[in-house]
This record gives sequence, C-alpha cells and structure tokens, in this order.
Amino acid sequence: MSLSLFSKTEKINLCTVFFASFLLLSLSTVKAEQTETATGQDTSTINRLNKQALAFWSSKPDSTIILATQALEMSIQLHNMVGQMHALRNLGIGYYEKGNYSEAVQSYKHAIALADGLNDEAFSAQIRSNLSMSYLALGAHDEALENLYTALEIAEKNNFINTVAHANHNIGMVYHYQLKHDEAIEFYEKSRQLYESNGDTTRSTFILGNIAHLYLKKKDFKKAEILYLQSLALAERQDNKKAIGNALQSLGAFFMEQENMQTALSYFLKAKETLELTGEQTEYLRLLDNLAACYMKVSDTDAAYTYAAKNYELATRQQQFYYIQTSAQQLSNLYEKRGDYRTALNYFKKATLASDSLYSQQNKEELVRTEEKYKYQKDQEQTALLHDMQLKRQKQWLYSTITLVFILTAIALLLVSNIRQRRRTNHILKETNDFFEKQNAQLEASNHFKEQLISLVAHDVRHPIASLKNVLSLFESKQLSSADIQHLMSLSYRDVNNLIQLLDDLLLWVRLQLTYIPLNKTRFQIQDVLEPIVQLYQQKADDKNIQLVVEHTIYTEVYADREAVATVIRNLIDNGIKFSKTGGRIHIHTASTVNNHRVAIYISDTGIGMSEQTISNLFTTPIYARRYGTNNEEGSGLGLQICIHYLQLNNSELLIESSPDQGTTCWFELDSVDAV
Repeated sequence: MSLSLFSKTEKINLCTVFFASFLLLSLSTVKAEQTETATGQDTSTINRLNKQALAFWSSKPDSTIILATQALEMSIQLHNMVGQMHALRNLGIGYYEKGNYSEAVQSYKHAIALADGLNDEAFSAQIRSNLSMSYLALGAHDEALENLYTALEIAEKNNFINTVAHANHNIGMVYHYQLKHDEAIEFYEKSRQLYESNGDTTRSTFILGNIAHLYLKKKDFKKAEILYLQSLALAERQDNKKAIGNALQSLGAFFMEQENMQTALSYFLKAKETLELTGEQTEYLRLLDNLAACYMKVSDTDAAYTYAAKNYELATRQQQFYYIQTSAQQLSNLYEKRGDYRTALNYFKKATLASDSLYSQQNKEELVRTEEKYKYQKDQEQTALLHDMQLKRQKQWLYSTITLVFILTAIALLLVSNIRQRRRTNHILKETNDFFEKQNAQLEASNHFKEQLISLVAHDVRHPIASLKNVLSLFESKQLSSADIQHLMSLSYRDVNNLIQLLDDLLLWVRLQLTYIPLNKTRFQIQDVLEPIVQLYQQKADDKNIQLVVEHTIYTEVYADREAVATVIRNLIDNGIKFSKTGGRIHIHTASTVNNHRVAIYISDTGIGMSEQTISNLFTTPIYARRYGTNNEEGSGLGLQICIHYLQLNNSELLIESSPDQGTTCWFELDSVDAV
C-alpha cells in the first residue's frame, strides 16, 4: 500500500499507530521469552497433578478430586487448554466414583467442549464414553446412548480400538440396565473380543463377570457359574488383586442367590482379604453390604450388625449415599428384630434421607444446562485467543502489527460481550437461587410430613399386634367362654384385615419413596379399568347397603399408566364406601374437558363430607388424612399420598369438592390419545 494515497496528517496518524503497535508487539515478545521457562515448569506441575489424580480414582476418589481441582486452577491461570481438559476429565471420574453424578456430567461436558475446540477426537470420544455412565446412573438412558454412539462413530472412523471396545462395553451396560439381556451380552462379547485383539486381557475378567450377571438374570445358573469361575481364573493368572476381589465377590453373590449361604460366605470372606490389600473403596463397601445381607439370611444377627455398622460408618465418611441408604436399612431391620423400635425408626429415617439425597442431586442438572451455553462459549473464546497468540509469533512484522490491531478490537468486543453475558448470568443465577430455595423449602416440608406419617403408621402397626397378643394370652389362660372366644376372634379378624391393608399401603408408599418406578404408559378405555374395580368393591358396598352407580358417558381412549390409574380409582372408591353411611350412594362417571384433549374421572359420594380447611390439610399434614369411617373403619392416610404421587407421574392432580354432611366429589384428568 502506498502512503501517497493519504494526506500528511493521515500519514502521521498511520505511522503513529504502526509504531505503537510495533512497540507493544516487541514488549510482548520480550515478556513471552522471560516467562517461557517458568511456564514450562508450571506445565510440568500440571501434568504431574493430573497423573497423580488419575492414579487415585479407584482407591481414593477424594484425592482425585483435590488434585484435579489444583491442576484445573493452575491450567486456567496459564490458559493451558490441554491441562484443563485432562483435569476436568479427572474431576468427572472422581465425582462419578463418589456417586456425585450431576457434578460428573458437568465436568465431562466441559472437558468435551475443550477437546472439540482442540480437535482432539481421541480424547473427545473417550470422555463421551465416560459421560454416558454418569447419565446411566441418573437414569437418563437416551442421553447415555446418544453420547455412546457418537463416541463409537468417532472411534471407528479413526480406528481407536480401545475406545471402540470401551463404547461397546458401555452400550452393553445401558442395555443391561434396561433388562435387554441378549443385546447386552452381544455388546459385552464384542467389547471383550476387541480388547483381547488389541492385546488387553485385563478387562476381560470384569466383562466376563457382567455377562455372568446376565445369565443369572436369565436363570441359566450353570452358564453363569462357568463364566464367574472363568473370570476368577483369568484374574488369578494375571495376579490382578482388584479383579480377583471382584470375581470372588460375584461368586459369593451368585451362591447367595442360590441360597447356598456357607459357600457364599466362604467367597465373600476371601474377597474381603483380597480387597483389604488393594485399598479399593467402592467395591469394599459393596462387599460389606453383601456380608451383612448374607449373615442376616443365616440368622447370625451379631455378625450382620458388625458388617452393616462398619459399612454405614465408611459410607458416611466417604459420603457414598447409595451405601448409606442400604446399610441404614439393614441396621433398621436388625434393630427391629431386637425389639429396639426407636433405633430402628431412626435408621429408617437415615435410609430415607440418604435416598432423597441420592436422587435429589438430579435437581442440579437444571443448573448445568442453564450455564452450559455461556461456559462453552467462554471456553471457545479462550481457545481462539490461544490460537491467535501462536499465529502472532509466526507471522512477519507487518502481519503481526495488523493482527495486534484485530486483537485489540476483539478485546473491546469481548468486553462488551462479557458485560452482556454477566447480566444474563446474574439473572440466571438469581432464578437458580430462587429455584433451590423453593426446593429446600419443599424438601423440609416433605421431611416433616414423612416424620409425622411414620409416627402415625408405627402406632397403627403396633396396636393390632398388641391386641392380638392380648387375645392369645387370654386363650392361653383357658378361662374364656365360647361366646367370648367368638367375639374376640371377630375383633382380631377385623384388626388383622386392617393391618394387612395398612401394610400393603405402607410397602407401596415406601417403594415409591426409595426407588424410581418407571411409567408404562399405554392407550386404553377408562371403562375397561372401572368395571373390574366396581365388581371388586360391590360386595363391600353391599355390606353397608351402598349403591355403586357407574355412568358411561364417553368412550375416548386415554394415554397413561394403567396400573397407576387403577390404584388411584381403587383408593377413591374405597374411601367413598368408608365415609358413606348405610343406604348411601356412590356415583362414578367420566367426561371430556372443554378442549376435548383430556378425560375427567369423577367419583362422588353422599357421605359425611369435609370442610375446606380439612381438604387443605389433607395435602400437608398426615394426621388429617388419618380418619375413621362411618363404621369405625380405620384409615392411615397412605392411600391418599399414593394417589397424589401416581397422578403427578401421569401429568395430573387430585381435586376435591366437599361440604360437611353433603358428600364429597373427587376427580382427576388424564390425557386423551388424541392429545398425545
């Protein structure tokens, strides 16, 4: 470009800009040379921290997290993208081993963003395969499979044999969890063949164990035993202590499933000796859980207590929520057998809280998703900045000066962008904080509700058993007349029936609280569910001279979980009979909503009714849900809680209208097939 095209003033200004840019570039070059040695030393420290973090993942996951965090902080300060990528991968491994699956997902996603920015396909495929296991633990099977097939595509394209094998194994794990046994076995076998063809036989012991688990599920006990023994023999040939401990424990679990307790105990104790040498934590907690369960089956409660208590202590120290839950439940059962119901109830609460903590961590996933876009953009900008710095050192003086001008412009734009992003982030953080405050309040209310409900149920369970004990004591005294015996037998029969119904409701409620039950939504006619239930309760209604009237008004198909809907209807009809007087009437009918996208099911009775305050309290305080019927029929209130839970799972809610002595109408709505 010729300077003759510019005026004298423009020439002076242009020369000034060139001189300033040259001076700034020169100073940057000198500074880079001065810091090059220090940066090399820091990079070596980052690599050492990441290497140490990876070495501790199995035995000391807490150390893995601490070391990886140090490596990440140092890498961010030095803009070392590779160091950040490895540190985030190690954090994901550590959090996964600790059971903090949402944090593991967040770390793995950041590592993938960096790997993609650096075009490191090998690392990207490897981390995606790891990420899938965290999604699997959270129950997000679709996300797990999506990442696994992406990893498999990348690995097969680049002939990354070990990653192809790893992805095949993890796909097998997903199908294993989905109870697709044959598909899981196919992927496990393919994974094992790939590893062995690549000269890696160390993983075959674990894969053989997984395949054996599947044959055990398929009731092919002979095949399962052969595979378990092959896994153990291979581990012993390799002198792999961790694999030996795992194989011994699997054999113990196999024989415990076969009710061969002595053989099972023999393998478990051998596994204990081996695992104590390795320092393996998670596998050791699983072993303590199995030992406690095995000793309980042989009625050695002292030994069972020893291992359950040790498991609870170690799991609490390591914050392993799954094993806190299982060991607390075992201790609750043991104290109940000893008659120490107070301590049993205390451990039952701890098991419930551990279960809540384990699954409530899924709430954090929403925070990960809202922040992901901003953090990914920031990582991409850091990668672009590093690339620009490398180009600046390689270009000639003129091109370097021009690049510097563009960098200064980019910095200005980045500042503007950061200001906007900061405002957005502050807004997102405020919404997130409000969300978690609301969640905490709901959790506290839920815990208070459960404590009250457990106290009521404990009383209701003990009362009929104590009454039955007194009746048996009177029988033993042989001082009762035939009329007295008949009267007491009638009372005991009623108490036992009430107790059985209470225990059925209690077991279903506890199952809903402790485990995730997947829905099985199908299309069906609501009349097909109503008719058998009405027939089931017809005799109970006849006993109180109550009319059961079903009005078939529409025949629209609904889309919901059939068993859940049946459970709700059974409870509502049972309550209608319970709280209706002799000669009453229960009316059941269906109707379409205004937009015809939903179907409403109404159950009305002419019973004793409720006030508005009582209706409000039904959903917050269990003492109000626990009421006696018109013939003094007992009710624990658990049925109502089960109805509320099942309706929430089916995108619905329970609605109630009632007035004292005017009867009650309960109804809920379900999606029609047309809406879906």
